[in-house]
Amino acid sequence: MITASYTGKETEYIKKELLRAYLEPLLTIIGQQEPRVCFIDCFSGPWPKGGQNPGESSACVSLDIIEKCYNDLLEKFRRSVHFRALFIRRDKESFDTLKELLNSDAWSGIDAHCLQGDFYDLRNEILAWCGDQDFCFFLIDPASWRDAAIPTLQPFIQRPSSEFLIAFEFDSILRGLAQGGSSKEALFGHAPDISNVPEGEMERSLLDLYCRDLKACATIPEGAPPRCGRATVLYPKKNRLIYDLVYLTWSPAGIVAFMEAFEQFEAEQKKAIAQAGQAKKIKRSKQLELFSAEKSFADAPRVDSKIVKEYWLSKLSDVPMQFGVAEFADMLEETGWFVDDFQRAFLELEREGKVRNLSSTGMRTENAVRYWANGNRGELLGKL
Repeated sequence: MITASYTGKETEYIKKELLRAYLEPLLTIIGQQEPRVCFIDCFSGPWPKGGQNPGESSACVSLDIIEKCYNDLLEKFRRSVHFRALFIRRDKESFDTLKELLNSDAWSGIDAHCLQGDFYDLRNEILAWCGDQDFCFFLIDPASWRDAAIPTLQPFIQRPSSEFLIAFEFDSILRGLAQGGSSKEALFGHAPDISNVPEGEMERSLLDLYCRDLKACATIPEGAPPRCGRATVLYPKKNRLIYDLVYLTWSPAGIVAFMEAFEQFEAEQKKAIAQAGQAKKIKRSKQLELFSAEKSFADAPRVDSKIVKEYWLSKLSDVPMQFGVAEFADMLEETGWFVDDFQRAFLELEREGKVRNLSSTGMRTENAVRYWANGNRGELLGKL
């Protein structure tokens, strides 16, 4: 829930909740496989000003999560993982505060550093800090579309053992594209023809093109093609798009984990939107609301179950098929829907007598398909 300290700063709150929702499960999974794990916040911030508690910064949130992962891995899995963290901050005042904080040694198990300057200018230094061997997770929340451009990110994307969470700033990108072909070429590395994109489909088309080009310039290990997960972050006060998140990984399990985490985050996002709307209404009417903001939004599916059921039926056949993590990752990447959207739709199809889970002894009321079963190979599904 958004506290009073975040009133008017809902975008800060959303960024931190997103870190809490996804960073911990990601680092815990990776830490069970890799001896050294790096976290790189390429645009560290926003940073508290005017005497505010620096513990509210996204850097502190990230470090708290990494420390928890370090301790959990040590306690539960007897793994002593070497965590490294790098924070990039451009303005000197915030950088000095950040540097002082990192020098305080307040977090155990983390080798934390910071660099002052612009991400674009510091790319070679960042890559040198990362080295060639460690697993690296890059958080890229850029100030301009140039920093998210394909040519800008290409040296990072071609680095082995890396994953990326990128804020695709749709509004600023549209403004850049409106400037003409040179901006399009700067963003994508070529000048795509978007003249025939239907009205109302520009966002989806640009996002599809961006994901396609990201994967096209990525290094492809044998048997592990790159994948892109996508999600939308809204500005709570106006219930409009801030940015689309693009998650680039080489792991099917990574896509599933990202979409599961964002599904939890979206509930917080809905609360933020509801609270901002209620606060605006109270200010306008000068009357308190009878019910809390949390009760003002419905816990409804994001997508029409009829559409999801039709999609399921297009994937299934009379011959039973295995649906595990890889298959769910394919579906999530292709549609942008959530795991629960698929689970609810499959359960409805079961009740209608149209499909069956052959690996289940009876109809389940939740988790109709256990895609993680049998070592992530999943369960046998078929049409009836």
